[in-house]
Amino acid sequence: MAAMKIMLIGCIVIFCSSILADADRIGVNNGMVGNNLPHADEVVTLLKNNNIGKYRIFQGSPGVLKAFENSGIDVIVGIETNILQKISSSQAEANSWINENIRPFYPATNIKYIAVGNEVFKSKENIPYLVPAMKNIQAALKIANLQNNIKVSTTHASESVIGNSFPPSKGVFTDDVKSTMTSVLQFLSDNGAPFMANVYPFFSYVNNWKNIKLEYALFKSTSPVVDGNHSYANLFDAIVDTIISAMEDLGYPNVPLIVTESGWPSAGKINVATIQNAQTYNNNLIRHVLSNAGTPKRPGRSIETYIFALFNEDKPNPDETESHYGLFYPSKTPVYTVNFSP
Repeated sequence: MAAMKIMLIGCIVIFCSSILADADRIGVNNGMVGNNLPHADEVVTLLKNNNIGKYRIFQGSPGVLKAFENSGIDVIVGIETNILQKISSSQAEANSWINENIRPFYPATNIKYIAVGNEVFKSKENIPYLVPAMKNIQAALKIANLQNNIKVSTTHASESVIGNSFPPSKGVFTDDVKSTMTSVLQFLSDNGAPFMANVYPFFSYVNNWKNIKLEYALFKSTSPVVDGNHSYANLFDAIVDTIISAMEDLGYPNVPLIVTESGWPSAGKINVATIQNAQTYNNNLIRHVLSNAGTPKRPGRSIETYIFALFNEDKPNPDETESHYGLFYPSKTPVYTVNFSP
């Protein structure tokens, strides 16, 4: 009996430790659309040295996934939006994608999620293919006996799918996406998968700067926004809870949520895209996420969050903000100081 008790306590300690270890790590996106970006092996070392435990790539990449073997870093692998039609129309294509991009590397590479398409609702022509593609990828995982290990989802640009965005308690999806979004949420609910949202207070502020204070977007506000019984100290939480309200409105209150992108540019033609603001936003975001405070609607729950992006990428227009979201230059030198530890 004593031995069993010791074993039970040990299991509880290990289980709790794994939860804490998972919660106490931040994620990053790596878009890979720049020149002279470091090799994947160097990226793994950079992430480990900075206590970054989660990593997202936007497409299958055997070389990258091989480099992450036995790294202990969780990985999200994306499927490009432009191949959704092919995958949605053929189970064989879905099986082939899994066989090429997942099976050779899992479990040595800890692939947690597959993101089918990126912000598909922005490209209306691909919406009809989204849910069928997700179902075929799920079926392919089942064929590979990985359906309980890797979850299938898709990412959403919050600003393009949310209709009413204020107050957070009144959040709803736009009428033109509700039908497909209901199917997406049903799929996620059926398979225990998370809703993936790209959350950018930067865009919300830039598009509505007359009504939103910069301090509120940067986690620096001293005047909270009150919505019923909930008080919002920052715009990030308000956007996340708006999305949760929209899911509740469609009848899915319990689907977990992951923030697959968030960040702030350090340069560009927009006047608030500065190193100081980017440093302030990302450090405060990391501190908030690692505190496990959650949001007013889901307090005390860790918000798994991925910062965009790991590197400044020079293939987009270098004068625009899109090229300046990186935490590091391609040389691996920090753009500014960021503390990734809890």
